[in-house]
Amino acid sequence: MTLRLPRPATALAAALALSLTLPVALTAGAAGAATCQAQIDRTLRDLAVPQSEVKSVKVVKRSGGARSASNYRLDAWVELSSCSDGHLVINMTRHCLVQKSYTTGSCSLPGLSAY
Repeated sequence: MTLRLPRPATALAAALALSLTLPVALTAGAAGAATCQAQIDRTLRDLAVPQSEVKSVKVVKRSGGARSASNYRLDAWVELSSCSDGHLVINMTRHCLVQKSYTTGSCSLPGLSAY
């Protein structure tokens, strides 16, 4: 039996096909993060933050490091109009279960830790 190595053109085509599929997987993860909106809204209500105070919300996927790619957490970075420097951060599991909330910079909310 002879061992046949893939031709350079075949290897290049496979690499190109793989690179084209990666953004789709990342987009699907970002779309999944949009499902956390209800939990983010509930947390804002629990913290007595009016919707008019919210400038923007950015959900960021935080990697589990060297662990599996499916092991990650989500952080919602909430920009508030009353905070000139800093954010309200809502830490969640990948299934949108809120773990904790805190503020950064000069931003502060009653009952939350500030970092």
